[in-house]
Amino acid sequence: MRRAVILALVAAMAAPLSGCGREPRHDVRISVEQLASIAAEGALMGDDVARDRTKITFVRVHGEELSSQAEHEAEKLNDAPAAPDLRGPIQTAIKLSSDIGGAIDDMRVSPQDRAQARSAATNLRKLARKARDLADSM
Repeated sequence: MRRAVILALVAAMAAPLSGCGREPRHDVRISVEQLASIAAEGALMGDDVARDRTKITFVRVHGEELSSQAEHEAEKLNDAPAAPDLRGPIQTAIKLSSDIGGAIDDMRVSPQDRAQARSAATNLRKLARKARDLADSM
């Protein structure tokens, strides 16, 4: 009985570690794809602000969530072990993350500024495209 309990504990402790062998390139690509998604969602929000189709509170709250997600992806990219050939793309992705978060934060600060929102939406679409291109190059 004791042996069965020990085996069960070992199996339970080993299960979370089973995904640890994933290839770093795959993880980096997923983070970059997530950045593209965040930028695209931010662009949609900017379009809504530019057309006066959303509430100020929504822009501030959802913008904070999106900005935080972009920052979190940058932190993951910075902290992840990576092959030397991924260092350049990772630095590019971290810069993209900062630019994405900055554009979203600009909208959060002035959610009633329709011209700024239009500009931010255009910029975020460009950043989303850059992130998708970066992910596709990996």
